[in-house]
Amino acid sequence: MTPAVFPVALLLEGRACLVVGSGAELTSRTQALLEARARPSVVSSAPSDAIRALATAGRIELHQRDFIDSDLDGKWLAVLVDENPSLAARMASLAEAERVFFCAVDQPEHNSYAHMAQARAGLLTIAISTAGQAPALGRRLREELERLLVAAKMSDFVDKLATLRQRTPSPERRKVLGDAVSGVHFSGELKL
Repeated sequence: MTPAVFPVALLLEGRACLVVGSGAELTSRTQALLEARARPSVVSSAPSDAIRALATAGRIELHQRDFIDSDLDGKWLAVLVDENPSLAARMASLAEAERVFFCAVDQPEHNSYAHMAQARAGLLTIAISTAGQAPALGRRLREELERLLVAAKMSDFVDKLATLRQRTPSPERRKVLGDAVSGVHFSGELKL
């Protein structure tokens, strides 16, 4: 059965999160948590220079060793980036018992959430989910959306809309902002 997803945008600022594993994916997921203003702890027996630099700068907590069960204590969210089915199953069971959101990258059968590809333009975030089943498609659609957003100068447009919203009295916002975005549209076609 195909998993059903309920998309949400988690507010992780100041929340303790855990990333376990090694390689480029460890760095990428850690950076994403930092961008969300989370407080990442990293457990890695082979941390990259980039991860070590983040730890030295005091941006993350680094434990250079294998995962132990207590690493999940007090965490809000956890990610395993290595393809390790036995560790994924163990972490998933612990995370479920502790009510911690858990994702084992490329092992969706263990997950309580799936990462969504995110195209960003300033304040705007467009998230794409394939329920963890076709991440390459999500990644490619993100690239295409980001290309379109940059070409349209969407970041500047969103900033102007935010300013307009702040300056417009509440009873008038729906109409004023609706008029301001009425010309937004896609043209062209999507090719597979």
